[in-house]
Formats: sequence, structure tokens, C-alpha cells
Amino acid sequence: MEAGNGPGLPAYRYALAGLETGVMAAIAMLTWLGTASLLYRKSFWTPPNILASTFYGDAAVRNRFAANTFSGIALYLLIYGALGALFGLAMRDYRNVLRVTCIGVLLAIAWYYLSFGVLWKRWNPLVVLYTHDRPMFVGHVLYGALLGRFPRYLRALQRKAPVPEPAQVGLP
Repeated sequence: MEAGNGPGLPAYRYALAGLETGVMAAIAMLTWLGTASLLYRKSFWTPPNILASTFYGDAAVRNRFAANTFSGIALYLLIYGALGALFGLAMRDYRNVLRVTCIGVLLAIAWYYLSFGVLWKRWNPLVVLYTHDRPMFVGHVLYGALLGRFPRYLRALQRKAPVPEPAQVGLP
């Protein structure tokens, strides 16, 4: 492991930097999945609609933008943001971008196989049924590669001045 950022850095800073990294990487993954969906002659909004079927059933699987699309986007951001936050906590002692990127790609591939091989088959089989495997795999590799930007998000978060504690009014 490489040198950390010094003693006393709270764990929530790593989680916040990981959350930010995970959400930004999820947005890039969603953009890729939408573009790949266009190549399959489907709507750009098909991937979030498929994930929205978790809440709304097969009525959410539409070939256009709908009100249900927001819940699919939100679920993507929630899942992959949380995965990024956990990644940030796990990568607290790593600062080498190449090493963090490789670990991120491996984590994303492992998550792809776990989620599509086990979890979605049990929770919502429509996701596995309607999702194209290759673009989703490439999307996860892209997501993992962008997790490698975690040290940059952490440095940017550390550069920001801490918020001062509110003064206690009326106490001597």
C-alpha cells in the first residue's frame, strides 16, 4: 500500500469521494448504454426503463422516455453510487491511479457477474431478459475504469475548506 493522507482523515471523506466518483461513472455508463441501445435500434432510454421494471413491472419497458424512466435512472445512480462509496472506503490507502483503475475494473466486472448472474435473476428477471450482455459488460468495464478517478475526487474534496461549526448562541 502507498502512503495515505495522514492521520485523522474521517472515513466519510473517502465515502463521499467514492460516492461522487461512482455517480459520475454511472452517468458515463448510462450514456454508453443509451448509445449502445441506439445501435440495437431501441430508444436511448431503454436501459433505465428496463431497470424501472423493478418497480413498475413490464409496463415500464418502453421504447421511449416516460415518467418511469426517472426511477430507473435513480436506481442506477443509487446502486452504482453506493458501490462507489464502498469502493472509496476500500481504497483509502491507495493513491496510484493505475492501481486504483485496475482494482475498479476488476470490482466492476465482479459486480456485473454477481448482479446479472445471481441478484437480478432473483429480484427482477426482466432485467436479465431484456438487457444486451455485451454493451452491459462494456458499460461495467467503463464504470470500473472511471472509478480510477477516485484519488482525484478525493484530492479535490480535501482542497475544499471545511465548514466551520455553528456558534452556540446564548451560551457563555
